[in-house]
Amino acid sequence: MHHIFSSLKLLSNPGYRRYILIPLAANFILFIILTGILITLFADVIDIALNYIPSWLHFMAWVFWLVFGLALLIAYGLSFTFITNLIAAPFNGLLAEKIQRDQGIDLPEGETIRQIIMRTLWREIVKLSYFISYGLGVSLILFLISFIPFVNLAVPVLAFLWGSWCIAIQYLDYAADNYQQDFNDLKRLAKRPTFQTFSFGAGMTFLTMIPVVNIFVMPLAVANGTQLWIKDIHPLIEGKNK
Repeated sequence: MHHIFSSLKLLSNPGYRRYILIPLAANFILFIILTGILITLFADVIDIALNYIPSWLHFMAWVFWLVFGLALLIAYGLSFTFITNLIAAPFNGLLAEKIQRDQGIDLPEGETIRQIIMRTLWREIVKLSYFISYGLGVSLILFLISFIPFVNLAVPVLAFLWGSWCIAIQYLDYAADNYQQDFNDLKRLAKRPTFQTFSFGAGMTFLTMIPVVNIFVMPLAVANGTQLWIKDIHPLIEGKNK
């Protein structure tokens, strides 16, 4: 929570505004598109999912509706985040870099704008391949669990935890990539401050699930994730290198 308030204060600085406006514009356009799709398909997707419920479980249809509805809302939040981050990756990287340099982190010098764009886009592809490959396995497990009475109540919780991990890694990685930290190394070290990582991811995941609010989440999450990386991940790297 401390990082959220300090991030809001940081982003209010005029020097950061140019890194925020273009991603916000992209967010607004994608918000209209994805929210329109969600509103259009929500009821139909839920009905299709409920058709797979055995007849002897129809008395629990409202539970399944709640489970599938929450899972779909989480999927909406994650989709919004990953698509907008793919588009805004270079700007998010530059925002994270400014925060890092302003707080005294030594970063590699001499990159051109073209190199920064190519590096950040490639890193987004690496992250997406990780999220998709593991996400398919997680989705299959959650789908199977959803047909087990009472156990299926855990589906939204497990989906939220997975989403929180993904969001945390997504926004911690901008600072890590600027520092040329290996992605696998980031994932490993992010587990060390487990509570901080998951609480950050959970807070951002919750905000991405709220229409309109999710338009403004990206710069806050970049700033928040960068400060978390500086305070909790970077010292682990420095300690390992000593």
